[in-house]
Amino acid sequence: MSRRPRPAGSPRPGTGRLDAAEAARLRPLAHALRVAAAGRDQPPSLTLVTGDLAGATRVGLLAGTFNPLTTAHAALAEAARAAGCDRVVLTMAPVSLAKETVERAHALDRLDWLVGWARDRPWVAVAVASHPLLVDMVEACARLLGDDHRAEIVLLLGSDKAAQIADPRWYDEPAAAHARLARLASVLVAVRAGPPVRLEALPFPAAVLPTPGWTVDRSATQAREEAAHGHRLTGLVPDEVAAPALRTGAYAADPGPYLARADALHALVEES
Repeated sequence: MSRRPRPAGSPRPGTGRLDAAEAARLRPLAHALRVAAAGRDQPPSLTLVTGDLAGATRVGLLAGTFNPLTTAHAALAEAARAAGCDRVVLTMAPVSLAKETVERAHALDRLDWLVGWARDRPWVAVAVASHPLLVDMVEACARLLGDDHRAEIVLLLGSDKAAQIADPRWYDEPAAAHARLARLASVLVAVRAGPPVRLEALPFPAAVLPTPGWTVDRSATQAREEAAHGHRLTGLVPDEVAAPALRTGAYAADPGPYLARADALHALVEES
């Protein structure tokens, strides 16, 4: 994409600095990321950083890199709520499957933006997962709910993610992993851009999650590209995410200031 001029009145990216007050606010989230990263050799676990699952009867699990959280993600969460999920848990791992080389934005910022979006939505919880595989996240969610909890778990997927989770190359024993998923959760799939996915061909039962037609082509890649040009992100990401994404310069064309911030965020995680 060719570089376009910054529209008049567009916000300029921030310096990327991390001040003492912000560090103090982010420290609990940094600790959750460090704990999750340290748990990779343990059974899968979820650490809630905001929200409450007490009394939930149908829990939707929406996992991703959320780099950044988009209006399509938000619409998927809303659709799950309309489909009967009284809680939706936005879940991310410190390092996400097949996206280990994505540098910006730092996981700590992305987690903070999720918390900001969830703040005025009591039906939304945010969690950090110790393992990046969705099947492991479902198992961790079941463990978090407890053996005596009767809540149903619903794994929420875009059709692109449904194709990925069905791919046997991610598993040592694909059939066993897919059987574990089918035992622990039901699956709802929202249509996304890309090759169509035949639900009947998936190695686990799945049903369609109706979502607005405009979500099909809305993507985090698009949001990052617009931010790199200094453009406003209206319609691409929620307002609660757009403001800090632009303020920090997470996706600015000049990566220098943000990479300095990322170093500070990484140090905060390591020391928390």
